[in-house]
Amino acid sequence: LLIFQVRTEEEAVSCQWDAGSHGNCGRVHRRIKAHVCVLQTALDLLEEDYDVHILADGTSSSRTYERDIAFKEENNYSAYLSSHGGGCNAFTAAENTVYFFEIRHEHLSHILDRFAQFFIAPLFTPSATARETLAVDSENKKNLQADVWRLNQLQKHLASKDHPYSKFSTGNAETLGTKPAAAGIDVRAELLKFHEQYYSANQMQLVIVGREDLDTLQKWTEEKFTPAKNNNRERIVFNGKPFTAEQLGTRVHALPVKDVRQLHMSWYLPSTVKEYRKKPDHYIAHLLGHEGPGSVLALVKGKGWATALVAGPEDMAALDFSHFKVKLDLTAEGLEHVDDIVAIVYQYIAMMTEAGPQQWIWEESAKLDFMQALFKDKERAGSTATGLSLSMGIGPLADDWIVLGAHIMDQYDPTLIKSLLAILANPANMRLTIVAKGLKVDSVEPWYGTDYSVQPIAPELLKSWASLPKNPDLALPPVNEFVPTDFELKTPPIPVSVSKDIAPTLIEEGQIKIWHKMDTSFNVPKGAIFFDISAPICYITPENNILNSIYTKMIVASLNEYSYAAELTGSEFKLDSTTTGLQLMSRGYSHKLLTLVERILHRIGDYKTVLNPEMFTVYRDKARRTYENYMQGMAAYMAIYNASMCSELNRWHVDQSAKACPEVTYEDLCNFAPQLLKHLNFEILVFGNITKEDALSLKEIIRRHFNSLPLASVPRVRRVILPSETETHCVRENRILGDKNTSVTNVYQIGRCSYRLHALAELVQTIMSEPLFTLLRTQEQLGYIVQSRVKVDGGVLTVQVIVQSERAPEYLDQRVEFFVSTLPQIIADLSEETFTGFVDSLVSKCLEDDKSMIEQAMRYWEQIFGGSYRFHSSRAMAQVLKNTTKADVLEFVATYITDSPQRCKLSSRITVNDSTTDTGSSNADNQAERVEEKEAKEAKGEEEKAAPADATATTSTTSTTTHTPEKEDKKAAKAVVLVGDFDEFKATLCTYPAPAYEVEDLS
Repeated sequence: LLIFQVRTEEEAVSCQWDAGSHGNCGRVHRRIKAHVCVLQTALDLLEEDYDVHILADGTSSSRTYERDIAFKEENNYSAYLSSHGGGCNAFTAAENTVYFFEIRHEHLSHILDRFAQFFIAPLFTPSATARETLAVDSENKKNLQADVWRLNQLQKHLASKDHPYSKFSTGNAETLGTKPAAAGIDVRAELLKFHEQYYSANQMQLVIVGREDLDTLQKWTEEKFTPAKNNNRERIVFNGKPFTAEQLGTRVHALPVKDVRQLHMSWYLPSTVKEYRKKPDHYIAHLLGHEGPGSVLALVKGKGWATALVAGPEDMAALDFSHFKVKLDLTAEGLEHVDDIVAIVYQYIAMMTEAGPQQWIWEESAKLDFMQALFKDKERAGSTATGLSLSMGIGPLADDWIVLGAHIMDQYDPTLIKSLLAILANPANMRLTIVAKGLKVDSVEPWYGTDYSVQPIAPELLKSWASLPKNPDLALPPVNEFVPTDFELKTPPIPVSVSKDIAPTLIEEGQIKIWHKMDTSFNVPKGAIFFDISAPICYITPENNILNSIYTKMIVASLNEYSYAAELTGSEFKLDSTTTGLQLMSRGYSHKLLTLVERILHRIGDYKTVLNPEMFTVYRDKARRTYENYMQGMAAYMAIYNASMCSELNRWHVDQSAKACPEVTYEDLCNFAPQLLKHLNFEILVFGNITKEDALSLKEIIRRHFNSLPLASVPRVRRVILPSETETHCVRENRILGDKNTSVTNVYQIGRCSYRLHALAELVQTIMSEPLFTLLRTQEQLGYIVQSRVKVDGGVLTVQVIVQSERAPEYLDQRVEFFVSTLPQIIADLSEETFTGFVDSLVSKCLEDDKSMIEQAMRYWEQIFGGSYRFHSSRAMAQVLKNTTKADVLEFVATYITDSPQRCKLSSRITVNDSTTDTGSSNADNQAERVEEKEAKEAKGEEEKAAPADATATTSTTSTTTHTPEKEDKKAAKAVVLVGDFDEFKATLCTYPAPAYEVEDLS
């Protein structure tokens, strides 16, 4: 499928193969690097049917022009993409594998040669096999403590062993290394065999999105992909079901890592992919997942048993079955009423069955789906190519499926709906999973170590669920009042390239500040209205922070009768508590958007209709678990969080909130709510198909619903100035006992953000990202997560390097610092052509047109909410970049990144928790000292046991550096300041001024 897009800045290619994790050909592992994929397969070679296959580690060819483009270095492909404004990835679904990339439009032809050769003549070098096996193992270890992965694998573990769904699909060192070696398997030989057998051209779907005309794209495709071998392989067909009668009608208990309470009701239905015009499961999911009056959620939420519900088929891309699920987030009381909640779901299914399919409901859903397709936002080329290649791989369906399959509903079939309802209505067809702390369990899932138990549901209970009386509190939903009917555009369109240079205009000042811009580019009848509601009282104590969060969630819950109906039409809102007050973000069809916004504002201001003691208890408990769970996240996330805690002024740590949360009372909330509303300022962005007059009407709407006095000043987030004369270390233990993951986030603070500094930081990050990944991830195998990024927070610019590993954080810091020490040479060695390529790709990115109205709105809102108001920052940065020299970049790196007297560095580290002691903020000083001492010992051990791979030649497209860790020169280190208590540390430092409005000077 070739697509000509005349104005696309980036071009994309996606290649889909009919070989996925369900195939008897094996289980294809997700992308490890751009041209190397590890395939976790089931070839009946081992007792558990596991083996490893790597798709493409370079290319090999007998043709002259193909030899010319064959890889000289393993990272050549990804390096070329990186230096030309592109990127790549790959993933595996149940029955297919997708490889894709994006690149600046003028470079498509060259990279297409390399991409094609991965499937025509892969090398499969032994060295890459070993490294990528370690990479798979590292990724698997990263996910071992993540509940979403643990529960997914538990479900697979409990499936029928006769179906490929039951296999362990992610792979680790045991399945990819230990067992094949013990069985005497030549992995490389199996790789070549796998490629020869299953990568057949007749099972390949290719999508190219480009700026070139269709004739040119067709010529390139025929030239580069015709040599792909066609084995005329037939598509794999799977027989049997993933869950048979033996596995159904069961109750599973599972213990989570985090403190969550969930109820999952699962059914396994015939696949409805081929019924995409009828979408019977869509109709059923719409009703079971409804949140308005008369819905399952409205009833169980009113009883205080649940706070959220989702229903529908899980996207498993399998043609042989469909997994339909109803999932609820439970309260503590709801955990005691699981059987009652299940009964309510079955009462609703019985009501749907008795009433029969309602054609008007189906047609309303069909109309909304058609609207979504008609006014769909433009996507990136990569998303378009990937989505279409997946659709092409589903099977021999009509062409309209490929482009519009998700949105077509034009064949109403009540008989098909009834047949699916009949399966759901029989409780014996259901699997029940309860996830919570403290449940009785007796087994352990072997791959992730999840504690669980499984028991058959008592026959009498199944029988009772099948014959329940009618519930008068349940009803089908009413006609949706938020379905728009007016799609008129308020102003004639002009090109995006012109429109994006027109900044929002400040049309109202004072207590209610309103920014406005009409959409003149995207030609959609949509709008966005964003609010920053400033209320300093919300964050003056941890208790107030908690009360603000609870009050915000209670507001959202009280709006369900409106919000869910609006959401179904494509209009939605998000209300969040912030460190400065509240943030309301709403978007959707402009016809009904102001109506939705006024109802939300009315509810925020009318606190008496929100306050409810029972709901307060529910949301306080949810807040407590959120705070406690937060620090149970991935080590990399925790290192990033602690780095932010070290630099952001007046910020409460989640430990402080977790400690205070049980102490706040309903009476506290009743006192807090009116105080919150007493003094408020509003800053608003109105963008899209909304006139200036409608935007100004918000002032009167606010006056109607709020009697708030203006604030003397609006609070802004501020950051401390990190010391340059010392190096700051923040060291904390991993909160998850037994989790071996460690992490380091090195923050290099640049200073107040200016166009020039921001442009230089982005350019440095663009240059360093690929060689950093190649050294630390690909060659040294430090861990799965290796990345760099540029951040602007509170007007302060930083460059950050993030690594997650099982190695000691101090050792990780040493390896990051070694890379940093080589960065000047890497940049100096860049040819003028390569350096110009990096600059040009970044300039193109800065000048890239916004893809959608909401993307443009979010870009403006980031500037307003952050207080900088630099609406043309990307254009200004592009101007800076055009005049940037290599000497400018080297000076920036020497001043801010390498170990110079001016450098301000913070190293935030997470080390393994091998104790059972409390690691809360109260003992932060002792913990930091204890961990730092332990870490130093571990790092010394890491240096002594450095793997041979660490001492090999490091090769990159940007430089060639031979290094041996033991022989590296070490400068005299700066003194280290160890962060104990966050507030005490920040109290010793000066702060940057808060961002303020400035007239942009783009000269």
